[in-house]
Amino acid sequence: MANPFTPGNGIEPRYLAGRERYLEEFAKSLETFEGGLPQNTVVYGLRGTGKTVLARHFKIIAESRGWSVIEREFNEKFSDEALFGNSLTTDIASKASEVSIAKRIEQTGKKLLEALKPETLSAYGITYKPYYKEENKLLADYLKEILSSNWPVFKKAGKKGVLLIYDEMHNVRDIKESRQYPLSSLLEALSYVQRQGCRYYLCVCGLPTLKTNLKEAKTYTERMFNFQETANLTFEQAKKAMVGSLKGTKYSFEDKLISHIVSETNGYPYFVQFYGYFLVEKTAKNSIGMKDFDSRKKELLDRLDRSFFEDRFNLASGGEQGILLAMAKIDSPEAPTAEISRRAEMNYNNLMQLLIRLTEKGIIYRIKKGKYAFTIPLFKDYLKRRY
Repeated sequence: MANPFTPGNGIEPRYLAGRERYLEEFAKSLETFEGGLPQNTVVYGLRGTGKTVLARHFKIIAESRGWSVIEREFNEKFSDEALFGNSLTTDIASKASEVSIAKRIEQTGKKLLEALKPETLSAYGITYKPYYKEENKLLADYLKEILSSNWPVFKKAGKKGVLLIYDEMHNVRDIKESRQYPLSSLLEALSYVQRQGCRYYLCVCGLPTLKTNLKEAKTYTERMFNFQETANLTFEQAKKAMVGSLKGTKYSFEDKLISHIVSETNGYPYFVQFYGYFLVEKTAKNSIGMKDFDSRKKELLDRLDRSFFEDRFNLASGGEQGILLAMAKIDSPEAPTAEISRRAEMNYNNLMQLLIRLTEKGIIYRIKKGKYAFTIPLFKDYLKRRY
């Protein structure tokens, strides 16, 4: 039988534990929107806490209720207004063509989804105008037009709404220096079309910096979104995750081993899955206990360091790595800038520049004014262990 544990980027676990409340609240928010009150959701948390998996369950719930779902993962380049505007337009037009009779049409041997010819799409009520052809129009106004003009297509097809699931959304932010405002433009357009009766539900997922980016873009985001933080699982939830993953398989873990793994991983979903996967792969037996773990712990940590932590540490420059090592020496989950400066032996101005760069790289985030933390669970343990 295949390994019952599934560590990876957004890989669905065999047993999803501790996320029932999130799913119930999301289903309720869809019902509320259908009743006339617009809803949106922010899912934020550290890496490896199950944000992408949760979003996939949101998709299943939405589709079961008769919603269309559009998914996209973003990176830093989408802070450019033109790229962001074109991506949204393409996604909307593609999905609109899927749910309309136009999906059955082919032109010159190509499916309409591949062609996306504006003149053809318009014949079926679909608006497709690339943003680069609308140079004199503000992005917010352009998005309002695209969203509102295409909504009738979804409504006519019997869809209750359109769920936009945007993952890694912390990468998209407004950049005042270059006059790029993709995030504030999206929020303005979405708020406007929702008030006009267009059911576009926005679900954005990302690192904790996403909250800051949203609030800096528009002050009213607190009233637009339900904020959901994906943190580590409780001790009992993490145990259920392991026991549930093993259920129905030929493998079994000693109770003491399960408790030890949960404690050592602090209940973070990715690491719970990683530990379980490694032990099944490396132990040529069906019943696995603490002795098996102890004999392979060094190899397990070496594999974890190389596969999860090392690349992220190497993203940082020499000076930035010095900041990370200084933060690891602080005996608190929140590292004050004054203490980082003292331990790194660096003046305040240089320190702030490096902290900004590390934040942009997604390695740390600002918890509140003057205090920072790692975006990667157990990263401090890795730094102490390796450096």
